[in-house]
Amino acid sequence: MSKRSDARVRELLASMASIASDLSVTAITHRVLDEAMKIFGATSGVLELTSASHQQGLLAKGSGAATLGEPAGKDEAKRLRLELMTRQHHFARLTLGPKNGKDRYSQADRKLGEALAGSAGVALENAQLYQDAADRARWLEASARIGGLLGGESPHHTQGLNDVAELARLEARAKYVLLLLPIDGGGPGASGYRIAGISRHVHPHLAGRVLLETGERLGSALHRTAPTLLPTPEAIVPLGELADGTHTLVAALSARGTHYGLLVAIREHGAGPYRPVESQMAGIFADNVAQGLGLVQMHHLREDVLLYLERERIARDLHDIVIQRIFAAGLGISALRKQLPTDTTRERASGIAGELDTTIAELRATIYSLRAHAGETESPSSHILRAIRRASAPLDFTPALRLGDNIDALTDETTLTHLLAVITEALSNVGRHAHAHTVELSIERTDDTLTLVLRDDGIGFIAPVAESGLANLRQRAAELGGTLVIDSAPGEGTTLRWVVPMPAEA
Repeated sequence: MSKRSDARVRELLASMASIASDLSVTAITHRVLDEAMKIFGATSGVLELTSASHQQGLLAKGSGAATLGEPAGKDEAKRLRLELMTRQHHFARLTLGPKNGKDRYSQADRKLGEALAGSAGVALENAQLYQDAADRARWLEASARIGGLLGGESPHHTQGLNDVAELARLEARAKYVLLLLPIDGGGPGASGYRIAGISRHVHPHLAGRVLLETGERLGSALHRTAPTLLPTPEAIVPLGELADGTHTLVAALSARGTHYGLLVAIREHGAGPYRPVESQMAGIFADNVAQGLGLVQMHHLREDVLLYLERERIARDLHDIVIQRIFAAGLGISALRKQLPTDTTRERASGIAGELDTTIAELRATIYSLRAHAGETESPSSHILRAIRRASAPLDFTPALRLGDNIDALTDETTLTHLLAVITEALSNVGRHAHAHTVELSIERTDDTLTLVLRDDGIGFIAPVAESGLANLRQRAAELGGTLVIDSAPGEGTTLRWVVPMPAEA
């Protein structure tokens, strides 16, 4: 071996050691190109990355690098093209320009280049394996934190969903993450979902937004155990709500055969697609979220069972002990009445016996009320969704709906009945008179009030206007001690605000 050949081998070994000294895919790709240009004295070079390299794209250095990807014709001998690959993957294609800007590559150069490419391919594969292992560790560590984030003061509002969404955003390297919970009966076939958790960068106005047709758009994707990858988020979030959304990962929140919702991770424009390991770990993360939601629901179900048992115990004691004692007292007073000396005292005794009978009737009604809570009923949000679907059927568009966190805690039947009637009447008025193209409907419940706000972009009107339907809405608000406010102007649409106080909890 000549001294020159020996020097080039040593230079090649040094380059291989330099390339293999880093476990970052980005650093290795830059180092491969730099070392190759250095060994062969090339003034330009291009490294074209494939999807297997974890970061698709083109890395170019030196003057004239832009033309290296084109066929060189008779000057092809002045270019060195190398494939960076192992038996499992093809990572990149390396193209070097002429040696010293003009010279051709010899057969020995090409053999040397193949050795360098083989070493670079192994280094890239090792870097990928290291990165995959590190990503799995991050996801598993994040999954372990889910239980501490989820919780809730009531079964109708799960705390910490925003924190879980932000945790998923960081691990998925996404711009946005949404957590969607089904609101119309649950199950993978549910068509309506409510945005119950949002990460950073998601506008707050999307929180609580109801996506009425998401399940229908996704179809069979909801039944898959592995996450679904979409090119854009348009099948889930209406166009325009997220300005720069691109690669989208949808993972079903499922545990023990129960569908709890969807995790949606959306990357911004310019970001690469989700790698297989990211998709796999996002699915595991989603399963852990579902387990957490299931435990929260089981905790509240246990509380409901304990409450039901306590109600049943109170009802049984009222029936078997209290009513029997009152009934016995009434019989005693009726027997004593015959022995009283005057009409006045006998009349007074009859009155007391009547009061006891009334008390027994009220106790029986209370017992019935206590036991009536045992039956499982449909949630208020499902009633609301059904009313909106029916009332908006004549419209050419789907209303944008936003439900507050505590809507399902609305237990007063009278208030719910009025609310459903107001929704139906208001949407019917839009269809008959407004000539609108969009409608936004927001329903919020606090401890003190229930508020419905409906906005349309229709033709509007000038007050006074014949209040046929609006009079009914105003009357329903008045019956509950609330108010109805209409804000409208010709050509500027109409805003209806219906506010009623919440009844005191029994």
